[in-house]
Order: sequence, then structure tokens, then C-alpha cells
Amino acid sequence: MTRHQINELNMYDAVEQLLNANTAIWSSNTAMSATVATFISHVNAINANDTAQKTSSIGTTVTKETAQLNMAVAAIAVANAGKAYATATSNQVLFDAMNHTKSEITRANDTDADDICQNIHDNLLPFVANTTAYGATSASLTNLQNLINAYSALIGKPALQKSIVSNATITLAQHFSASNALLKNSLDALMAQYQTSNAVFYNQYNSVRTINDIGHRHSVIITGFIYDNHPSTGSGQAALVGASVNLSGAATHHKTTNATGEYKFTRLHPGSFTVTVSASGFVTQTKTINVTANGTEHIDFTMVAVAGGGSTPTTTQAPASN
Repeated sequence: MTRHQINELNMYDAVEQLLNANTAIWSSNTAMSATVATFISHVNAINANDTAQKTSSIGTTVTKETAQLNMAVAAIAVANAGKAYATATSNQVLFDAMNHTKSEITRANDTDADDICQNIHDNLLPFVANTTAYGATSASLTNLQNLINAYSALIGKPALQKSIVSNATITLAQHFSASNALLKNSLDALMAQYQTSNAVFYNQYNSVRTINDIGHRHSVIITGFIYDNHPSTGSGQAALVGASVNLSGAATHHKTTNATGEYKFTRLHPGSFTVTVSASGFVTQTKTINVTANGTEHIDFTMVAVAGGGSTPTTTQAPASN
């Protein structure tokens, strides 16, 4: 992102925050509502593409190598237990299937590495009821399978990431062009109707529409995951999709959790923020965080099913970041 684009984006953020803080004034105006929705969609797309543009393939490569090592360590732990059991039961076929080393897995080609680990898993699985004393259990096999799946999902991602970065640069320019045209030709004109009916709102809008040469992005990010703790089944935490997440305080925004239960508020100034999460059938939860420096703050919520209503307030002090 260029310096000029950064400054434009800071202006977009200020406009969006002003509009969000004054929805009672314009939300009943269908033309304003449609234009604001389109503008915000462009801002969200710019944020997503900027994140992709700044993502380096190096980080993906390191992640893949780490995943390969974790998979190899778990596979060899299972294989050693399998070899011990095979020796005790004179099972030469099983012993041969378990006869691998960590370096063999970490040095193997991408697809060969997970194949070796998958074979170790699959060959020991029929005997797992008898291998607990040797160090291999159903839990350790499940863990190995999860690590295999995680590694397999990363194969080929560095090259793909480079392509995504290149495409994001082009898309960013398109969204900036569309946003500027929308502001100049639509939103600025629509705001003129409030010059006399709501002069404060109108003047505030004109003030934030100014592009200032700051040269750096608002770079506080507040993100996290919303979970359903399944208290009745004891099945552990599951992502809560479609939960409503409201940000208030130093900035006002609203998000809905995605398919993984994630929410993310980006391009914020340091300050005091309150995150409120609500979902049908669950107790509303609120957490306040004081952010003193640029960086990413993670705030997760585990939602509790309604049992008498109410809310659960929590205040935390974020450590200085970056």
C-alpha cells in the first residue's frame, strides 16, 4: 500500500466511524443506507486485500516446516511404541511398517512426508487397544492424524501466497478508485441535505473527509474467537457462528463471527475499547481492554447458555505491543 493510499484509508476509517456513530440520523434514508453499505463493503475489501498484500510467503514456509516437524515427532513416538509392541508379539510386518526415523520424515518431499506418517498411523490403528503400555493410545493416534491433516493443508501454500499478494495489489487499486468515486459522486452529495437539518453531523462529515498526510496506518487490531462451551455434553469448545460482536469506546464498529467463530476489528487507534458479544440463547458477555500501543490484541469469549439472563462484564489491561 502506498503512502497516499494509507492516508486515504485513514480518511475512510474516520468517515465510517462517524457514520456508525450517527446511524439514527441517516438510517431511515434508503439512498444513504445503500450508499453507506457499498462504501463500507469497499473499505472491508481494502482491509482484506491489504492483509493479503502484506503477507509474506516466508511465514507460510516456516509454518509448514514447523507443522512437518510436529508431525514427524508425533509419528516417531507412535512408531517407537509400535516397534516395541511388534517385537513383543513377533509381528515382523508391523515392525517393518513402524521402522522410520524423524529425519526421514523431515527430509522427505512434501507429499512423501505425510504419506509416511499416514502409513504409520494406519498400520498401528488395528492394534491400538493393545499398545497403551508401550506408549501409543487412541489419543496419540488422533493427535497424529490431526497433525497430518494440518501439514497436508499447508502443502503448496507458499507459491499460492505469492500469487495472492500480486493479485491483492491490483484489487486494492480498484477498491480505492471505487471508494473515491462513491464518496465524491454519491455520499458527498447525499450529505448536503443535512447542512441545515443537522448542521453538526454535516460539519463533522466535512471535517473527517479531509485527507491528512499521516504516513502510517492506524494499526491496532482487536481480534478473537467466540466459542460455545457445550456444558451439557462435555464435548469441548465449538465455534459459535453468526454471533454479534460490537465494539465501542475509542471506536464504534460491528462484526458477525464467521464460520470459524472469528471476528476482527482493524485499523484502530490505541485507546480504551469495549467488546460486547451476544447470540440467541446465550448470556451476553462484555470485555473492556485498554490498548496503549499499536499491535494485535486477542480477546476470546466462551459463551454460556442462558440460565437466568444477565451479562458477564470483564475488564483487562492489554500489555504494550510492538
